[in-house]
This record gives sequence, C-alpha cells and structure tokens, in this order.
Amino acid sequence: MLAITHLVVSLLLIHMLTLNRNNSFVALTFGVFIDVDHLFGLKEYMKVHGVGSVLDFDSLMDADGQWKSLLHTPAAVMIVGPVATASRLAIPLIFWSVHITMDYVEDSLLGVFSAWEMALLCGVSMALVWLSFDRHRVSWPERSLAGFLRYEWARLIHPLGRIRRAFSAPRGP
Repeated sequence: MLAITHLVVSLLLIHMLTLNRNNSFVALTFGVFIDVDHLFGLKEYMKVHGVGSVLDFDSLMDADGQWKSLLHTPAAVMIVGPVATASRLAIPLIFWSVHITMDYVEDSLLGVFSAWEMALLCGVSMALVWLSFDRHRVSWPERSLAGFLRYEWARLIHPLGRIRRAFSAPRGP
C-alpha cells in the first residue's frame, strides 16, 4: 500500500483507540514508518535493475520492484514481539500486523496503486474526518461540518504561519 494509505489507516486506529501522544508515536512507528526499510532496499534494487529503473514508475510499482526487508515478513514478529513485550504494550504488534495485512491484501487482491486502494484511502479518510467531527461536536454542538473543517484548516495553518514569519523576520544589526 501507499504510505499515505498506511498513515490514514493508522490515524483512524489511533483515533478509535484514543491513544495518547506517546502511544501514538509508537503506533505510527510500527504502522507507517517501518516503510523506511524500502530506502535500505533501494541499493539492492538498483544493483539488480540498474539506476535508471528508479525513475521508471511501472518498474517501481511491480511487485518485485518493492524492496522489502525483514520487517515486511512474518519473521519480523521475532523483532516486534519482544519490543511489544518489553514495552508492555500491544500497540507495536497491533499496528505492525495491520501494516503487514494491508500489504498482503494489496499484493494478493487489490494490486499496486489500484482503484480499490484509492477507494479504501478515500473511505478511511472520510471516516476519520467524520469521527473527528463527531468528537468535536461534543465540545461545540452548534458547529456544522463546514465550521469544523474551517476550524481544522485554521489550526493547521496557524503554526505554518508562525514558521514562515520566523524566517522572514528582519535580522538584527
């Protein structure tokens, strides 16, 4: 699956499980960021297929073109299991399992970068927005969905504006 699909599914699960910030970080690490291993497999991929194949989208989307490491195999449970046990959290195991299951479903049923994956992404995104709006309505019952979206957009833009102003501020003498 695409990293954005893993991210949105993980965010939905975090939202549904009402995880705190620390547990959310662990969840995102095992649900999304384990895809960083693709970058480590890139070297081997380029040895086999050549440097030019990295720019060939069809080659990259081929099932053999997805450079997966040990973290994307069932044997990784020997790594994830002890981490989950040591941290006394089931979160690493849950989110890693969801990630692996999504990749398996993509490889076996949906196909890489398919319309079904896009439908899943859109559906999960809409569910995430709806659940967030529903939770937001507890505090602001008079706010509409459009008002909620404006509120979230302003909340997203506000920190970005502070960063931009920090870099554009005049420097001292």
